[in-house]
Amino acid sequence: MTTLRPALALALLLLAACQPAVRPDPTEPEEPATPVRVAPDAAAPAPRAAPAPPAAVVPDPIDTGAEVFDRMRARFSAPICVKGEHNRLWRKRYAGHPASFARHLEQILPLMGYVVEEVERRDLPGEFALVPIVESWYRPAAIGPGGPAGMWQMIASTARNHGIRIQPGYDGRLSPVESTDAALSYLETLDGLFDGEWRAMAMGYNAGEYRILRAFRSSGDERVSGERRLPRGLSNTTYDYVSKLHALACLIDKPERHGLVLPREARFIPLARVALPAGVASLDQAAVRLGVDASALRALNPAYRQGRMVAGVPRDVLAPATALARLAQAGAVGNDAEASTGGPDAAVAVESSGRVHEVQRGDTLSRIAARYGVPLRELFALNGLTGRSILRPGQRIRIDP
Repeated sequence: MTTLRPALALALLLLAACQPAVRPDPTEPEEPATPVRVAPDAAAPAPRAAPAPPAAVVPDPIDTGAEVFDRMRARFSAPICVKGEHNRLWRKRYAGHPASFARHLEQILPLMGYVVEEVERRDLPGEFALVPIVESWYRPAAIGPGGPAGMWQMIASTARNHGIRIQPGYDGRLSPVESTDAALSYLETLDGLFDGEWRAMAMGYNAGEYRILRAFRSSGDERVSGERRLPRGLSNTTYDYVSKLHALACLIDKPERHGLVLPREARFIPLARVALPAGVASLDQAAVRLGVDASALRALNPAYRQGRMVAGVPRDVLAPATALARLAQAGAVGNDAEASTGGPDAAVAVESSGRVHEVQRGDTLSRIAARYGVPLRELFALNGLTGRSILRPGQRIRIDP
């Protein structure tokens, strides 16, 4: 994915230039450079084992800065803070003006909380909740040089390859729901390919997995390090991608070391993923139904041009989790239950072995997993699929073991 340099990030860089350099810390370890165990079949990496079924009690949504940072930190990979000139450089650039950095973090807490929960659901490293900061500072409507779009900064061809719909009136790259599903599903594929080594996964996300595999082969070295520029033969942009994520993770893990005061006490309304019914023709209509501010709903969901819901596009949106929005979520679950009894438009059936979803046009495995509240890896394992499997309309996907 191409890294965006928005005006916001540029302002932070300029402010950082006036700050003293981050001093080397002799207690910090070197960035590890252990060899990556590449999956033997690189074209179809096996998914990781499915995690245990989720608990019956749904946890409270994240609604404070402390929860966002603590749950992200709990998934960071040790060592979090590593020594080296590249890591020090990026720490200085991101947090050279501590008050401004903390203020920008506070502004993106709702979206970051949503992504942290999605990262947890997929059992991915916490560093990947920082990718939208590197890419766009969590701006859903961000457009980068050369055409990448959205908070995950996907180019059109990559987005389409990962199931994102782009058509007149709708660009799924600008949907926090659809782009997050696609980005994290891609990272799950990279997880299977690179055996959970998050730095190799991050390099693959930035440059493409085949470029990383070629670098391994041409250099004869499967070690990965942003600081040491390993494997040889990649661009500085790709090495810096790892250094940026390391730097951001260190700032969140050890803010006091860098003169930061994170907005831990900040409270916010969490975001809910809501499936809008067919009768809703615009985001303004949806805002009335959900009891939210229309301009806020449009800002969160810029995928719909002029806020209009064109025919045939995904209808999952992010909305502030008001009481009405939560009722809408519950109503969507109820509709699925009614569909399970049959009918010409039913997408889910109940068989003796459990629920089975019939693939509809535009479905992706990650979207199906989110709809039924099951881990994506469980769908992989139940159906003998991988991250590269292609779904076809009419195909039946087992939901339950």
